Amino acid sequence: MTSSEKYEELEEELKALYEDVNTKILHRIPKLSGEKKKLAIREVEKQIEDANIMIEDMELEAGHAPGAYRNPMTSRVRSYKRDFEKLRKDLGKPSGGPRVTFGREELFDSNPESDQKFRVNQATESLNRTSESIARSTRVAVETEQIGGEIIEDLGDQRESLIRTRDRLKETHQDLGRSRRILNSMAIRVATNKLLLLMIIVVELAILGAVVYLKFFKK
Repeated sequence: MTSSEKYEELEEELKALYEDVNTKILHRIPKLSGEKKKLAIREVEKQIEDANIMIEDMELEAGHAPGAYRNPMTSRVRSYKRDFEKLRKDLGKPSGGPRVTFGREELFDSNPESDQKFRVNQATESLNRTSESIARSTRVAVETEQIGGEIIEDLGDQRESLIRTRDRLKETHQDLGRSRRILNSMAIRVATNKLLLLMIIVVELAILGAVVYLKFFKK
């Protein structure tokens, strides 16, 4: 028993994968030859890689398990590592024919024509991958150039907008200056009018006082 449902699911998948790989190495691959054998070996290599990924996931699950479960789970992970390492080595052992090495892309065959065809196919695939990589790089470069052009255009528009805003601010400042001068002029006129009005009132009061004095007090 374990404390992780994911660990148990991975373990079940790993057991089934082990049985499948073991059967292919012991019974199926030795009976094949040529391209079929190469394809079968590649398939087994891929399965072993998948198994290693599953083992790493199980190891992570074991590391997070409580102490009572951790040691047994870790021990089983190590056991699975040894089992698949043995399968990997068995895949590289000779089996009544040319030696096949795990992880190599070139698998020797007794037929020179087939081997040459395999190398040509490998070279063609490599050339195709290179062409695709160049095409992707070209697309990225074109897209980058387009984005750069759009950015430059946007910056130009923003510059023009800032210039227009600056000009409007200058005009507003000038208008404020004119308004300030007009207000100052109006204030001076108002003060002058008040002073004249005050003088007129004083003169009228003086005249009124003189009239009253002459009429009532001087006889």
